Amino acid sequence: MKYRILRFIRVVVAICMLAAFIAYFIDFTEKVPNKLAFLAKLQFLPSFLAGSFVVFGCLVAATLLFGRLYCSVICPLGILQDAIAWFGRFFVKYFGRDPNAKRQSKVAKAADESEKKDAETKPVVKKPRKRPPLRNYEYRKNPLAWRVAFLIFAILSTLLGGVYFGLLEPYSIFGRIAVNVFKPIEVAINNGLYDYFSARDIHTFYFYALRPESVGALVLGLAMFVVLIVFAGRWGRLYCNSVCPIGTILGALSRFSFFRTRIDASKCIKCGMCSKRCKSSCIDFKNKRVDASRCVVCFDCFTACKKDALYYGTPRRLKETSEEAAKRVLEAEKAEVLREAENFDRGKRQFITLSLLATTAAISRVALGDDPITTGADVAPDSADSNAVADATDPAKPDEYGLNPFTREHTISPPGSVSHERFQNRCVGCHLCVSKCPQRILKPSGLENGLKGFQQPRLDFTYGFCNYDCTLCGEVCPTGAILPLPLEEKQLNQMGHVVFIKENCIVYAQETSCGACSEHCPTQALHMIPYKGTLTIPEPNVELCVGCGGCEFICPARPFRAVYIEGHPVHTKAKPVERQETKKVEEIDFGF
Repeated sequence: MKYRILRFIRVVVAICMLAAFIAYFIDFTEKVPNKLAFLAKLQFLPSFLAGSFVVFGCLVAATLLFGRLYCSVICPLGILQDAIAWFGRFFVKYFGRDPNAKRQSKVAKAADESEKKDAETKPVVKKPRKRPPLRNYEYRKNPLAWRVAFLIFAILSTLLGGVYFGLLEPYSIFGRIAVNVFKPIEVAINNGLYDYFSARDIHTFYFYALRPESVGALVLGLAMFVVLIVFAGRWGRLYCNSVCPIGTILGALSRFSFFRTRIDASKCIKCGMCSKRCKSSCIDFKNKRVDASRCVVCFDCFTACKKDALYYGTPRRLKETSEEAAKRVLEAEKAEVLREAENFDRGKRQFITLSLLATTAAISRVALGDDPITTGADVAPDSADSNAVADATDPAKPDEYGLNPFTREHTISPPGSVSHERFQNRCVGCHLCVSKCPQRILKPSGLENGLKGFQQPRLDFTYGFCNYDCTLCGEVCPTGAILPLPLEEKQLNQMGHVVFIKENCIVYAQETSCGACSEHCPTQALHMIPYKGTLTIPEPNVELCVGCGGCEFICPARPFRAVYIEGHPVHTKAKPVERQETKKVEEIDFGF
């Protein structure tokens, strides 16, 4: 009974955690409070990267004490897999097809033919409809080689600058699925309700532009979600116990956990019901063992066992049964036979091994002596005359503006990221800042920053600009990749500088007034100077620019804008704007 209560508590807590995570990631109405940001900071890897060693130590201590409880009640991807597995079992139970239905139908048909003879003498009894059985799991051996391989790949790619954070980390996978799959679905439903109620003059909902943050991120998030559905729907926790490097680390710790799921050998009858309910496929009921490195302490197996043979706690001292004693004697005799065979065959194996080593050494010596390593000669690159100078001629004015392309040498990292290198080393690509950005200018990167920056956020000023008074991305970042900046520091944080392309400007090409970039610049890094007659043209002041992108966003030149922001690999501090003092006007009392 107590394990049913524990399972109920675990399920309730897990459902609340998953609902809170999904609501926080996909919220676009700004109704979900930002206080839920602490949920992201409870994750295993983000807490380590953020330097929250108190949280990280508590997670490690909890694993050593209770096992992999983290994977069942804290990790959002693990809870999502449990939800998918439950829906899979529900679908099979009520809508699935019984795999043994064909064989059973033949047996039933033969039985009906034999009973037709006695149908007149026996009363007709209507047989109840039999539901197809639930999709059952089964015990699988621990895929230790796969787990170690993925863990080594994760560690090496992290040290060498690879794609680990973008592909394998469970929290970041959940974030990409939530932002790029769940959020568009929610926005589509919201816009549908907006159209429905607006037609009836009810303005409860408002329209929200439905556009993907990135086509690549959308495809990757959808592909990961489909793979997760297949894995979790058919094999339960296969991803957690075969691919996830965090699961491998926690599994290694849970081998030494104080409390764990165990089998009471004196009560177990080897019925296999617990193994059929185990999503982790870690219960070997034939040998009465539970693999603690894969058990996620979900308590599902306890509700399936009818003999109370499972318990959660420390090992018990049990009396050896006659069956176990016979098995122990048989194993001892088998070990003795194997030992004798090994001693008999050891000399032959040593001779073969030494022969192979000698042959390999001889071949290596001959190969190294006949084929020395050579290096190719350096080829000097062709060089032009350094003293040749092109004639400086004024370019002809274009017939239309916006025809001169530009290339951004460095992408723009969010304010508070300090530098590109630091940002790439700490960001896990969870896309939480992408989801919470009110201006929607944070976009997932493709290969603009190489594999190391894959799926990490960058600033894109196509549809907006960085609000001069906004510091939200630093407040929600769980890993410290984007540091929370006070408003005064953020308004001086120079993440890039403005570049002005005169040939693309409307004032230069069409000789008509514009000045939109200057009007939208909060620091007046772009100010208007006299050009021709009454016309004025922008002039940049790089020292005042903070790289907010307001000028790039508002510039009307197309297809290429006349101003753009060039990112800084290392953020600097902009020159403070000199504010003119305003004189206070004394109020005149008119007496009424």
